[in-house]
Amino acid sequence: MLERLLDRLLGYFARTTDRYVVWHKFPFVLALGAVIGHRVNLRRGNLADTETEPPDLDRPADPGLPADFDVNGFRTPDGSFNDLSKPWMGAAGRRFGRNVPLNEGYVERDERLMDPSPRLVANKLMTRDKFVPVPHLNVLAAAWIQFMLHDWLGHGANDKNRVLEVPLPEGDDWPNGRMTVLSSVPDARNEADEGRPAAFTNVETHWWDASQLYGSSWARMERLRVGPSGRREDGTLEIDERGLLPLDDEVQEKRPGQELSGVNGNWWCGLSVLHTLFAREHNAIVARLRIDHPGASGEWLFQKARLVNAALLAKIHTVEWTPALMDSPVGRMAMRGNYWGLTGERFNRAFGRASDSELVSGIPGSPTDHHGAPYAMTEEFTSVYRLHCLLPDDFSFRSAQDDSMICAANLNEVVFGGARRLYDRMTFDDVLYTLATEHPGAMTLHNFPNALRRIDKKPEEGIFLDLAAVDILRDRERGVPRYARFRELIGAKPPRGFEDITDNLRDRELLREVYGDIGKVDLLVGCLAEAGSKRNWPPRFGFSDTAFRIFILMASRRLKSDRFFSADFRPEIYTEAGFAWVRDNGFRDVVRRHAPALAERFADARNLFFPWARAG
Repeated sequence: MLERLLDRLLGYFARTTDRYVVWHKFPFVLALGAVIGHRVNLRRGNLADTETEPPDLDRPADPGLPADFDVNGFRTPDGSFNDLSKPWMGAAGRRFGRNVPLNEGYVERDERLMDPSPRLVANKLMTRDKFVPVPHLNVLAAAWIQFMLHDWLGHGANDKNRVLEVPLPEGDDWPNGRMTVLSSVPDARNEADEGRPAAFTNVETHWWDASQLYGSSWARMERLRVGPSGRREDGTLEIDERGLLPLDDEVQEKRPGQELSGVNGNWWCGLSVLHTLFAREHNAIVARLRIDHPGASGEWLFQKARLVNAALLAKIHTVEWTPALMDSPVGRMAMRGNYWGLTGERFNRAFGRASDSELVSGIPGSPTDHHGAPYAMTEEFTSVYRLHCLLPDDFSFRSAQDDSMICAANLNEVVFGGARRLYDRMTFDDVLYTLATEHPGAMTLHNFPNALRRIDKKPEEGIFLDLAAVDILRDRERGVPRYARFRELIGAKPPRGFEDITDNLRDRELLREVYGDIGKVDLLVGCLAEAGSKRNWPPRFGFSDTAFRIFILMASRRLKSDRFFSADFRPEIYTEAGFAWVRDNGFRDVVRRHAPALAERFADARNLFFPWARAG
């Protein structure tokens, strides 16, 4: 009762004051109260369910899953049976939800879909003329978020029978003089969808279950446990003699050197490093569990280690990555508070939970709550997590021993099989060290990686891709409201003119030139433009206030809705050793365990997503 009253008070405070003063202008205590209040309001008004005919499952939908699989104590590969009362919730193949009312989520069509041309927007507002770095972060921060996104969401293959043609601005030098993009595939409609906007499905599980490592189906998970001598029966993942991931034998003809993992699309050296580290971590967890459970089967060890590894990833993201990207006292407290509560880590570790309240003792171990809508990733979350600007175009790979130059490479040279080929020229530690000592790009206008502005996907067939233009187009065709309307719908003060988006005079004029009407500004462009605004870009933040509001809603929802992080986050499910592993370990421990020679390089780093010390 007291917590509900506090929620109402904080929600009222945040809603009332936001008309006049943005939260980060307040002193610490008031700012933190406003952030919590915004989360209260967003939970109440910005979770919409798109499902109309969810299946009635009495067993997991994954046809390969063994009949005796323990759905109570293990995560199913496809994400079903996380919520035992609604087994379909969050499973692979279920629809994305929305953070706006459904009547605001209709896809844009015809002339409005291309107004203004996504290519014009990309050329004028997103082209990287000069790399703008984030000095207080390293490239591991950029790799990490893609690593997480591959766990949370994927829209799958596009519609080969529906081609969208993007108008080219006058004088554009795009190959063949014609830009075409395959349309997204909406979910099949039924009678209950009448009058509702199109919905799209997630090909990955919606849960925070490390599906990027393990896959979202039993068949994919099984592939990861097979080596040259057959299926590994000891509960471990396949790792080769150099400690590297196995090669994906199904794609070697098209992509030689491509490594195998649960999700290996859009692969580059940053993903290779993180997937390798946490595949090794899985095997380390198995070894620890085997000590306490010597008679356990390989299957039991595998599934328990998977459960522990997923929880460790969620913890690292919550208390390390996110505070690194929101490096202000309020940002750090808000995200660490999600995990430890206001009582803090030291109290929680020493005495355990003081209360069922997530505000007091954090979300892990608190009661599960979906806040009125079945759990799902959302289209708007997908949109604000378009963080491609973080990627640099060029790398200088250096020795971890003495910082001497090994080779220079651009982004195109370290993608797909190019990532694996780096290990033929240098050690794994050298690649990790390089990523940890170089900077990512800033989330701002005019800083989209040039390597992604023209991707020669199938040049022999005339298929090229401008990812910046595609990012703009995807939001429009999936019904994500444009920037001004979006801010209004999430309770933020909408802009009345271009001067309300950015303080940068040049960018104001470019926005006016490209869009003409403030209501046409795309969500992604508005969020990037906020980097030039003292009001809409909190100090030491890696992203805009608009994006942050969706983060504070969905970051806590990923934990609070998942029973393995809430009601079932306990030793009885994780085992005593597994529960302690999550409690006692962080990213620093993972790197020290699997790249011990680098310990000196990050010894003084407060956060491993901050730049490490250079060798020599």
